[in-house]
Amino acid sequence: MAREKKFSTEDMYMETHKLLLSVGYDKFSFGLLATSLKVSRAAIYKYYTNKDELIYDYMVSEMEKMVEDLDQIEWISDYPSQFQQLFALIFEYGDIHQISFMVPTNGKIDSDKIKEKKQQSLVMHKRFFEQIQQFIQTGQDKGYIKQAIPTGLIIELIFHSVTIPNRSRLTQQERANFLQEIICQGIFEKR
Repeated sequence: MAREKKFSTEDMYMETHKLLLSVGYDKFSFGLLATSLKVSRAAIYKYYTNKDELIYDYMVSEMEKMVEDLDQIEWISDYPSQFQQLFALIFEYGDIHQISFMVPTNGKIDSDKIKEKKQQSLVMHKRFFEQIQQFIQTGQDKGYIKQAIPTGLIIELIFHSVTIPNRSRLTQQERANFLQEIICQGIFEKR
């Protein structure tokens, strides 16, 4: 009997990430993942009983990193620069936002393990959202962001801008800069 190739959780997460972005949630399977990792499907089933367990485990791991990165930002002194830092962080994790939009949140009976991961995901999302909400509120209080625009709408705009398909073939950095400019200053030239 041939020895099974060794792979780490990080290897599995990396390939899951790539496959979800290339084939989507519905076409993602342990068969595709096993082929990408050059292992048998049985090797993956040693860790997870189905794709939802793996995907939620992966998403929670990424959200924990995102929240940790947000907690560890060394903020620059002025608010507009801080907004750039925040936007860059959100854009850095843009793929995880895309993946979270494609994964169904209901419709079937979940195992206890998936329910637990969904709950962890919600907790991490809520924590991240609250930090960003506080940041936007601070910008409104200091007069940098218009008070009349609901904070939730600003946050939705930022997160959805990250998921816009890159049909313009800009680099990730160029896209982030232009989207931030559009959000902060609009598309019209000052006259």
